[in-house]
Amino acid sequence: MTARLLIPHLARAVSWGPLGAAMLLAVAAQVSVLADEPLEWAVLSGLWLAAGVLGAGSGFALPDLMGSTVITPVPRWVRQWLRTGLVLLPAVLVWVSIYVGVRRVVGPALTWPTGYVILQAAVCGLLPIAAAAVGARYRDTTIAALAGPAVQGVLLVVTLFFTQQASPWSMPEPGGWTVAQQGWPVALALALVTLVLANRESTSPAGA
Repeated sequence: MTARLLIPHLARAVSWGPLGAAMLLAVAAQVSVLADEPLEWAVLSGLWLAAGVLGAGSGFALPDLMGSTVITPVPRWVRQWLRTGLVLLPAVLVWVSIYVGVRRVVGPALTWPTGYVILQAAVCGLLPIAAAAVGARYRDTTIAALAGPAVQGVLLVVTLFFTQQASPWSMPEPGGWTVAQQGWPVALALALVTLVLANRESTSPAGA
């Protein structure tokens, strides 16, 4: 009942602009599928980018801009998970729609294996949300959400220095996953744990 009453108010309070812009960018990132012979790396990069920008855009909904000025009987963890769900649901729906559309245009060969690509997208999208949630835990300003794209950018640059078998971005071979590729499930678990910890109750002003 509490969640049902709170959702309309949170929906009006959430900053939807960044997520809307992210949705447009996510769609625009799929321009490579329009080529006569799309390249695998270009198609996959478009899907990774779509997940990343959707996650970064979603993170801007997490800071409670009035968290330190308004006293509410609703626990912080309830408010934060509702905020997360409000933006995460449409973001996931948009990415799934993009993936299905791309798969139909270029065929399954360039987006295979499905489970692995979805795992990568989940990490790319969830990492900036988790980082933004950490920022929102300690600051109730929009600037706190910049922790999402900041962490995302640093990790992207670092992983690009790894090549061949050491690169987490390569696709699995028939012989199995490399050590670097096995890092994706670990990264997903760490992002989920970080999000859970960041959305819990807080004694800081931002969580009041």
